[in-house]
Amino acid sequence: MYHRVAQTREFDQLIVSPRRFEAQMSILAARHRVVSLGEGLQALRDGRLREPMVAVTFDDGYLDNLEVAAPILQRYSIPATVFVTTRFCDQSAVHPRYAEGEQGANGLRVHLDWNQVRALADVPGLEIGSHTVSHPYLQTVPEARARQEILDSRLQIERELGRPVRYFCYPSGDLGSREVALVREAGYEAAVSVAPGRNRPGADFWRLRRTEITDRDDDRAFALKLSGAFDALHGLLHVRRQRRFARAAARSRTLSKP
Repeated sequence: MYHRVAQTREFDQLIVSPRRFEAQMSILAARHRVVSLGEGLQALRDGRLREPMVAVTFDDGYLDNLEVAAPILQRYSIPATVFVTTRFCDQSAVHPRYAEGEQGANGLRVHLDWNQVRALADVPGLEIGSHTVSHPYLQTVPEARARQEILDSRLQIERELGRPVRYFCYPSGDLGSREVALVREAGYEAAVSVAPGRNRPGADFWRLRRTEITDRDDDRAFALKLSGAFDALHGLLHVRRQRRFARAAARSRTLSKP
């Protein structure tokens, strides 16, 4: 799981430097079987996992995914799925993390516009998925809005690209049984979360696990993450995250009562 590939002066959990990203893609190309999300899911479905497979994903739809990450991915023949948030592509909203400060001030865009999303979709091996309309914490919004966020984003991306959108990504990994049901209802083939760990045959295709990569992952840490060495620790941290989401959802339901 990646977000941005850019140069920055200070550490940002969502940003990997171009040099670090290229080193990581070099390792993937040399040591692992890297597949598209669709190919990996088909292998899971068919039980054909004779060897570990790796799929690369990006969240939010940042401009540097096209300008910086895509050429590196092409250089190493690595496919990837980019999950875009439609209001970010409309340029009517920006990820809250970059709403102020150097990364988003003075008219500097951080997100892809629709022409750039189309250009990215035309890169061989790259596929566009949905990341909702406005990137909310889905469990904290009413069901009608959650349904609209999940379905309308898919419909708009399909209109803009003229091709089907098969995969969904839960913003911030915030999901419960309601959100899973709505994603399935909207017709997606699969959805990714931020729960750490590997996906094995029999995995829930609407709660797929991913491993977050950051700029602090040097070659050794990157290899350890791919081996699952940190999955137990990250699993504990994820449980804490899910409890926070559940508490926020409960507060939201209480506040919305007449």
